[in-house]
Order: sequence, then structure tokens, then C-alpha cells
Amino acid sequence: MKVTRTLALVAFAADAVLSVAVYPLLPERVPVHWNAAGHADRLGSRLELVLLGPLLVGGLWALMLVLSRIDPRRVEQPAAEPGAAPGEAEGSYWTVIHLVVVALALLHGGLLLAASGRLAGTDRAIALGLALFLLLPGNFVGRLRPNWFVGIRTPWTLASDDVWRRTHRLAARLMVCGGLLLLPLALLLPPSAANVAAVVVTVAATAGPAVWSYFDWRGTRRARA
Repeated sequence: MKVTRTLALVAFAADAVLSVAVYPLLPERVPVHWNAAGHADRLGSRLELVLLGPLLVGGLWALMLVLSRIDPRRVEQPAAEPGAAPGEAEGSYWTVIHLVVVALALLHGGLLLAASGRLAGTDRAIALGLALFLLLPGNFVGRLRPNWFVGIRTPWTLASDDVWRRTHRLAARLMVCGGLLLLPLALLLPPSAANVAAVVVTVAATAGPAVWSYFDWRGTRRARA
């Protein structure tokens, strides 16, 4: 956890430094919002784009810190799996958060470089950012213990610890495989096609396990009947 926390701090600081350095190079009006196809659908000031990353990343980090203190399902939790080291559940929880911070900081950095003309188009930056969002946290999602704020929180995963565990193991496999697939696609496909692929893969890897959790829960109930 200490390693990923340091990595998140470095990514956050680097994004803040890049924001300050790139600000004079940005045009007065830049894209600040994108639709599902990856096309800019709203322009804003360059200050808005520059502040978007640090405020979003820092705000998310601070929010998760507060929520972790009041989550009743994370008080004195045992290890994530039988035989696992004490504190592993806590480490996995924060590792996922730290790696999400890293992915968001890198995504914002890519958007800044694209808006300043240092990177060709925002489509590829978004696709690469989503690939990292899947790949980095995906390695640890499968170790998450049930909680109210981080992970795939459906009525069925929260109702059954077994369904939670199986759903997150599935999500971990899909996220890692999706990220590995998306990285070369983001680099090799035309920018617009790369963005479409990023959206499709991300939705499949994240929404798919959420839907599957319902059927797993139903199967579990039938087996107990």
C-alpha cells in the first residue's frame, strides 16, 4: 500500500506541475467535456481544464479518506482470504483507490497535452486513460472485501459476501484482460475508432460483472433452497 500511495502522490504532483507548465500554451477555449463517442461537446476556459484534474483527483482522494472512516463494513475486518496476511483487506482497498488516482492523473495529463497540441487529438488520450483505468486497479479489485463505497456495489453483492467475492474476481479478470486488449488498440487504431473501442471495452469490463452478480445471487439462492 505504501508503494501505491507514493505512486499516487507522485502522479498527483506531476499532474499539478504539468497543469501549471501547460497553462500558457493552451488556447483560451478548450474542450472540457466529451460525449460517449469521445467527441468534445462543450468548450470551456483553459483554467477550467487545468483545474479539472487536480480538483477531481484531490477531491476523490479526500472523499475516500473520509468515507473509509465511517464505512461500517470496514471496521476491524479480517484478512481478505483464509490464510492471507492481516491487513491485506485494508491494503487492497487503498491500493485500488491509489491506482484510480494514478489513472485519473495520467488521463488528465493526456488531455492537457492534447489540448496544447503536444498530442494528436483527445480521442487517443481518453482511450489510453481508460486502458490504464482498467489495467491498474484491475489487478487488485479481486481482493476487495465487502464495503459500501469501493467496488461493484449492487444489491446482490452487498447481500452476499460469496457473491461479492466471485463478482470481484470476475471483474478483476475482465478489467485486466480489457486493459491489455485496449492498450494496443488505443495506440494502433485511428483515434475515433480507438475511443469507441475504449468505451465498449470499459463498459463490458465494469457493467458486465454487475449484471452477472444478479444471476450469481439467484443461483446461490436456488442452491440453498
